[in-house]
Amino acid sequence: EVLEASEDRVAPICDVYGMCGGCRLQHLDPNRQIEFKAMQLESNLERQAGLTEYERLAPLRSASEGYRYKARLGVKNVPAKGRVLVGFRERLTPFIVDMKRCPILEDKIDSLIEPLSEMIGKLTIAGTLPQIEVAVGESVHALSLRVLETPTEEDLAILKAFEAEHDLILYLQPGNESTTVALSERGESDQAISYSLLDSLTLYFKPYHFTQVNPVMNDKMVRQALDLLDLKGDEHVLDLFCGLGNFTLALATQAKSVIGVEGDKSLTDWAGRNAGFNDIDNVEFHCADLTKDQSSEPWMNQTYDVLLIDPPRSGALEMMAYIGQLAPKKILYVSCHPATLARDLGVLTKEHPYKLVSAGVMDMFPHTAHVESMALLVKDE
Repeated sequence: EVLEASEDRVAPICDVYGMCGGCRLQHLDPNRQIEFKAMQLESNLERQAGLTEYERLAPLRSASEGYRYKARLGVKNVPAKGRVLVGFRERLTPFIVDMKRCPILEDKIDSLIEPLSEMIGKLTIAGTLPQIEVAVGESVHALSLRVLETPTEEDLAILKAFEAEHDLILYLQPGNESTTVALSERGESDQAISYSLLDSLTLYFKPYHFTQVNPVMNDKMVRQALDLLDLKGDEHVLDLFCGLGNFTLALATQAKSVIGVEGDKSLTDWAGRNAGFNDIDNVEFHCADLTKDQSSEPWMNQTYDVLLIDPPRSGALEMMAYIGQLAPKKILYVSCHPATLARDLGVLTKEHPYKLVSAGVMDMFPHTAHVESMALLVKDE
């Protein structure tokens, strides 16, 4: 119940806002949303790490609608409603929201929610198709359908017709990610789906690979990282939790050498391919579990000028113990959780000789409570 509306309260852009668990902040003016996220970052840094003396970076912003190029949509055949539901889950329940569109999804994917519902309703496997992975690339829209039973020939004909009608690439995933297969020849190429970076790089990926959901913000984020690090061309860089090489390859365009380390072998294999696709030869990639002791690994026993860390929400606490061994002059920490960022920066500034120079937020997920941030630290000589 709203007793007195704030001047910052706005009308939600979505008909199912409040029921859907995807967005939490649509009732708040987008400019205030990013201010709220900046306040969360500052509060965590001060409360957990005692950090107050640093430059506040201007927030990075992007469009607040149509920004989401990666998503996982739930699917549920509901006979009582007479239709298949396609969309996100309800807040605090496992049920799929009965929705006809989603304004934060990339425009074409937004327009496909109802056609997908109708098409899946015609399949014999409609009751055993629980989710769809969405992956939008450069002029390509890919959907990977999780199928728990084998589609019939009639099902395959319906799927192929839908793929052709809507100019899509469809994949079927009967088991784990390695079982994913393209429905047509177009999707079989290693270069079927891609995104661009820095106007000069192209990164290729499969629909099940992790990529940032917001490509416009991703490009701004990588550019800001390069600006903050101010590489001169003679640096040796270590990129931890490197994924497909999103930061690694960008860093390689300005550094002498870059080593990327990631725990998912599929990602490091593809990172290597992406280096080859972009004719970059001053990088190497290693697969390693960064939550375990890696102190004896050859890549851990080299000298680095710069360390970039882009961990999952759980942060990189295990790696903090090895900062003294690595001893980089600069550390750039990219975070998707301000609490674990503050925890790890507390270790870096209290147990190691590093000073926080600057920090700021990036609105990777407008209308949600997710806070993406970046912090630069330098070694006190």
